[in-house]
This record gives sequence, structure tokens and C-alpha cells, in this order.
Amino acid sequence: MIGIGIDTGGTYTDAVVYDMDRKKILCSGKALTTKSELEKGITEALDMLEPDYVKKAELLALSTTLATNACLEDKGSRAKLLMIGMNPEAMGNLEAVYASYGFHDLSQLVFIDGKPEHIFQEPEEPDWEALKRRIPKEFRNCAAAGVVQIYPQADGGKLEKKAKAILEDQIKIPVTTAYDMFDELDVLKRGAGTLLNARLIPLIAEFLAAVKHVMKDRGLDIPIAIMRSDGSLMSEGMAKDYPVETLLSGPAASVVGGSVMAKTSDAVIVDMGGTTTDVALIRGRQPVTAEKGISIGKWRTTVHGLYVDTFLLGGDSAVRFNDKGMFLDLRRVIPISLLAQRHPEVTVKLRGLAEQHRSHTRMLSEFYVLQKDIGRGEGYTREERRICSALKKAPLMAEELAERLGTDIYGLRTERLEAEGVLMRSGLTPTDMMVVKGDFPVYSPDAALAAIEFLAENVPEEAEEIPEKIYRLVEKKLYCNIVRILLKQKYPGKEKVINKKSVQELIEWSYEDAVNGKKGDWISLPVRSELPIVGVGAPIHIFLPRVARLLGTEAIINENASVANAVGAIASQIVTKVQLHVKAEYDGAELKGYSVYEGSEQRMFAEYPEAEKLALKLAEQQVLDKSRRQGASGSPQVKISVKKLRLTEDESSVFFESIVEAVATDQFQISAGGSRSADGCS
Repeated sequence: MIGIGIDTGGTYTDAVVYDMDRKKILCSGKALTTKSELEKGITEALDMLEPDYVKKAELLALSTTLATNACLEDKGSRAKLLMIGMNPEAMGNLEAVYASYGFHDLSQLVFIDGKPEHIFQEPEEPDWEALKRRIPKEFRNCAAAGVVQIYPQADGGKLEKKAKAILEDQIKIPVTTAYDMFDELDVLKRGAGTLLNARLIPLIAEFLAAVKHVMKDRGLDIPIAIMRSDGSLMSEGMAKDYPVETLLSGPAASVVGGSVMAKTSDAVIVDMGGTTTDVALIRGRQPVTAEKGISIGKWRTTVHGLYVDTFLLGGDSAVRFNDKGMFLDLRRVIPISLLAQRHPEVTVKLRGLAEQHRSHTRMLSEFYVLQKDIGRGEGYTREERRICSALKKAPLMAEELAERLGTDIYGLRTERLEAEGVLMRSGLTPTDMMVVKGDFPVYSPDAALAAIEFLAENVPEEAEEIPEKIYRLVEKKLYCNIVRILLKQKYPGKEKVINKKSVQELIEWSYEDAVNGKKGDWISLPVRSELPIVGVGAPIHIFLPRVARLLGTEAIINENASVANAVGAIASQIVTKVQLHVKAEYDGAELKGYSVYEGSEQRMFAEYPEAEKLALKLAEQQVLDKSRRQGASGSPQVKISVKKLRLTEDESSVFFESIVEAVATDQFQISAGGSRSADGCS
């Protein structure tokens, strides 16, 4: 069977045609991602594929880093979370508690009553009429909303469902309920995942619409599957409702694609893109999974997925300076070489700046670039609309933009426009250094060279030394993060120690010793690992081999490494998991029986075998139902395991509960798409 895999990253969109039976890449394509017009990158990548193969395709599988990047850069659509039964005043340091879960902007939270005394008590009914009166003001200008209630196990999430109906009736926007997605008891973790889901709904909807538009133009009527954070596929409909499941879609695809290409049982997989670098691990040919839910950027969620450590380092990381010299900022910018190709006047302006030999505390060589037109859209200030209007014709430097607005560069208020993706900056990046050094000869180096001349006025290095210095900064950050991740694997539970500044400095010292080859000194600190490092992503071949040598291991970089994510998307399958619990119920020290929840109903049994029998039956039913919603073909293989938790490992010790887990594995349902004609087109 022939399938197409497409990965839309922050910088590039990759496409492959894959023979799913022979596990062979037949052809591939790569194009730039245009965030304001996703169809463009998808179209260009798809049109690089052999047309005859495309016509024979029976499945289109997608992966994307759009959700990953949105979380790391704290971007996304405007959304709010309705929290039922929470008492924020009773939580002590409210801001610190909520910030630890990712809620740094408390204005995104709306609180109403409805709190039960304990987990199994029916919650109080909130004042629904009061909520209706608050909605127009509280949720004004929101593109989506989320709802979470405390202790939903007591009533099967009834209050969440009622609140969702009211919100959808009054403001006509997508509303996500936590109960439909998460089993976690921690209400703030469930809330974080729910708010993220709401923020991502418009983003993923736009992505899927772009894909379907391109397919329609080419007469393709085949089912669409999307890569989840756990490395399995789900249906298009499920992705629209639960886009938070794509939180690590791109990184998960790199794990699957990297493992397909690596042909090794144990490895570190490093995927460097334009915005982020994702590091994952393979043990015994199986990806290592995250035990406590995904944490990404500032967000702690209950989304289950593969273990992927994502940090902001990529070809498009901003090169900036401060009083300590050059550094790689956490912000992604458009490479100045790329901007100059689209707007030749950029090079002229940068040459003029370089000729002035100015030093400054800011990167005056950066440009503001309009990504989408807000027109007279609601929710934006007059100043924000003036900024967008000034940038409509062409990108402008900060001083140019400030002059147009009648202010200075310190008076520019672009933070919210940048956070929402309306504006982006363009400046020097590692990609530009690759262009200057001839490692990525796609663009002219003239604009980058002029921007480097300005930078050289503000740092100790000479202009000709800067490209190599930036290479070493990328290499150092890559080395230090790989060491940090491997230390966490070697010493589980010691994350707080490993993340301390002093330990991070020690890792940096080990890098310096490895680079300088220090031996015979008082002490040397180079780190060694026997795990091979599999490289994925377009720029990885430039930086990874040297990092691997510094770590005393080898780098494996397949010839198709630059499109590994697209391979991972189409090479994956449906994997569905469901967990149920059989709990021992005690009254003091006296065992009263065993409970199993069937929906919102608590079923009690005097004997354990009867309780486990029901749990096994329910787990199988639920996993089959969920796998069909996820897109399974209808005949998945189901495996059920039971893990008993006791006070000690002794069989006679006190029993607490059993975790019954059902796992269904299947291929994606091909017939679920549209009809096809004999020549492969509809």
C-alpha cells in the first residue's frame, strides 16, 4: 500500500511517498512553511513528489510542530478556562501555584462555584443564570474556551457538560471539557491541558483546512490521519476536537521516523528544526514514554506521550548580544537571508546601517514583518492597528517603524502582536551563518554579511569570526542539553538537582574540557555515552557529528534524515490505551469490598474476582470504542494487563488497587475516506 506523509514544521514542510508494505521511501519533497498561508508550503512539498505515486496513495498521514511551537513560544488563539468549584482565595500564593502549572496570565481563568465536600459527593449546582450574565464580558474576543470542574468523578462531569452547552449557546465558539480528555485527579493539570486544547483548536483547524484544500485541488479523496503525542495516529475528526493530543506530534514523528531509519535497538534521537530541537530515546527498539504526562515549555499537562525533551534551539534561533557577548535567544526569527530574497531592499538598508559603524544596546539590524492582516479586528488597540498598517507594504527596521508611528524604538508596543503571530521579527540566525559559510547555499549571503558587520560593532569578535562563533554556540547548547537529558535518565527523580544552575555550569565546564581535550590537569570533566545519536532534521548534519565525537560516540544520519518526520507520520499506526481501577474500599482497617467505576456509577463487589471481571470487560469495550473513534480499521489486537498495587511486594500484604490497562493496536481505517475512481483520483 502506498501512503503520503506530510510534516508541517515551523520552518519547513516535508512530504514523502512511502511504500507501507516494503517500508521504503519512494520519493520526497521539502518546502518552506508559510505560517500565514499554510497551503503554500504543503502545495510546494506535495508537488515535488512523483505524480503517479501520489495518485496511487491510499492514506495521507500528517505530523506538525505547530502546537509544540505555539506552547514553547506561548502563542495561540485567545481562550479562557471556566473553573467550576475552585476557591482561588484558599490556595495561598495564588499566582505562584497557578504559574507552576503554566497559568501565568490569571485573566485567562474564570471561577464559578459548585464545589462538593469530597470526591464522591454530588457537587453543588452553580448559579447558571449568573454565569450567563458574565459570559458576554468574560469571554469577549475569545476564539475558544475550556471547562474544568473539581472532582468530576462524583457526577461523570455533569457540570462541565452543562457549562459547555451554555457557553456554546451564547457565544458560538468551540468549547472543550476536561472530563472528555483526562482521568487525572489534579484539577490544575487537567485545567492546563484543557486551556491548551482550547487555544490550539483554531490553529489545528486552520492546518487541516489547508491540507484539505490542497487535496481537493488535486482531486485527492483519501482519509487523513494525524500523529498524536504518543507516536500513534488518530482521525481528522478527533484531531479537530482534541488538538492538544498533537502537542508533541512533530517530535513523536521524529522518534518514529528516526527509529525506522536508525536500525539500532538503543539510541538517542535528536531532531533539530528551525525553531526547536527535540531529543527522544529508544530502548530495546521501543520509544521511551513520559510517565507523568507531557511538560512542555511552562505547561504541565496530563497529555500522555513519548518522552521528548524539547528546547528552543534551531536554525532560526535569534542571534543577539548583551554586555557578555553574543548568545542564542529563545525567540525564533525569520532568517535575514530569506527575508532579503523576498524583499531585496532589505540588503540595501542593512548595508547602509553597516556603513554607519554604530554601536547600540539593541539589534537595530532586525526587521518587523507582518504575517497576517488584522484589518479593523476587534480586541486590538489603535496603536496595534497602526503598527500593522505601517508594515503592510514591506518589512521595516525598528527605527523606521518608530518614525512612522511618531515615537522611538523604546515606545514600540509589539509584544501582543508577536505573541499572537501577527508580527514576526527577522534577523541573524544560525541559518544565516550556514549561508555565509556555504553549508546552505540556497540564499545570497549579502544581507547576512551586512548584518554581521553591525553585530561586529557591538561584540569583541571580528566580523569574519562571528559565523564560526555562532556554530560553536549551537554546538555547546546541543551538547549541554543532551548531557542534561541523559543525566535525568540515569538518575530518575533527581530532576531538581540536575536543573540547578550549579549543575548546568558543571555541564558547561565538561563541554569546554571536551572541546579543549584537557588531560592530566587537576581534573577533567568530559562526559561519555555509549548510545549512538541519530540525527533528524535539515541542519543536523552540520552540528551533530562533532557533538557525538565530544561525547565519545557515533552520529547516525540517514540520507533521508531531513524528511524523517514525514516518514514517521506515515510509518505509524493506531495505538489506543485505556486504564480502569479496581480499588479496595476500607472503613478504617476493615475491608468493605472492591469498587469499579462504570461511567459515573460506582459498582461495589464483596469479592475481588468479580470486580476484576467487570473491569476487564469494561476496559475491552472502552478501548475498542476509543480505537474506532481514533480511526482503527475495526479489528484491532487487544492486550489487557493487570497490575496489583500492595503495601509491599509480598502477596499477603495490604492490597490498595489494581490498574487494568487495555491496549488496542491496528492499522488506520483506509475505507473511512472518500470514494476513489479506478485511476486513483476521485
